[in-house]
Amino acid sequence: MSKRTSFQNYAEYFTLNIVIFFIRLFPLKFSVKISQYIAVFVYHFIPIRKKHVLEMLSISFPENSQKEIELIAKNTYKNFMRTVVEIIFFPIMSNEEINKLLVCTNEHLAEKSYAAGRGTILMSAHFGNWELTALAFSKRYPMSVVVAEQSNKLVDNMMNDIRTRQGFHTISRDGMAFKGALKALKRNEFVAILSDQDAGRQGVFVPFLGRLTATPKGAALFALRVKCPIIIALGVRQNDGVMEVEFTEIPMPNTGNEERDIEIINTFYSQKLEDAVRKNPEQWFWFHRKWNTRP
Repeated sequence: MSKRTSFQNYAEYFTLNIVIFFIRLFPLKFSVKISQYIAVFVYHFIPIRKKHVLEMLSISFPENSQKEIELIAKNTYKNFMRTVVEIIFFPIMSNEEINKLLVCTNEHLAEKSYAAGRGTILMSAHFGNWELTALAFSKRYPMSVVVAEQSNKLVDNMMNDIRTRQGFHTISRDGMAFKGALKALKRNEFVAILSDQDAGRQGVFVPFLGRLTATPKGAALFALRVKCPIIIALGVRQNDGVMEVEFTEIPMPNTGNEERDIEIINTFYSQKLEDAVRKNPEQWFWFHRKWNTRP
């Protein structure tokens, strides 16, 4: 892959700012509606990773017809475009507006964990609007999110500014993630980690939608070494845009073998994620190359 030039970075950055400016000229509901038409256009005429998405859906849901698979794929594009538009509106939304966009099931688990004062690991995924779920949750509890750095540093800074201006802190996934997460846990924060991407040879292989997948070890490793609670938090988008989040605490294994404990935690997480994906397949980010690394 060729190295990006400064001109490319600045061109991308200023183009993105122009797009954001024009989107914010209209109300959120109108912009969301327009985004759905754009998503359909992109699906048919600018099919970025469309072949990959259709292939992964076909393998994951062999019982579905081709027409059903294509409908899920199209709705996946719609969900992503809606997510992008909603993120653009974060900086101009009030705390009250954001709070209304989160409904929690089993919130007593989060309350109990916070009261324990040891910090908490939240295992989440690129599901629903994961950014909105994190932002709304941070209005109720102190939180940091482990994020990947964008190749364009200008865009990366802009994204982190959008995230942090309204609520949560960010921890770079590259380099000092463990140190940053440890500090946040010591401050009794919730540390959210999206653990649904391919982790390469450093991951642990666990079942997901009928195939073994290389799942990141980080979330499980933090919880085991710091001895703090670990909770799964997946936000499901409702028709009105509200994110309905169900909290599920993962029982902490203690086999005496850290690698085996990590595998147990990730297997539990992957099963919960699979259940959510089967119920609302269009809300998961199928663009990821989840099964890129094979055992």
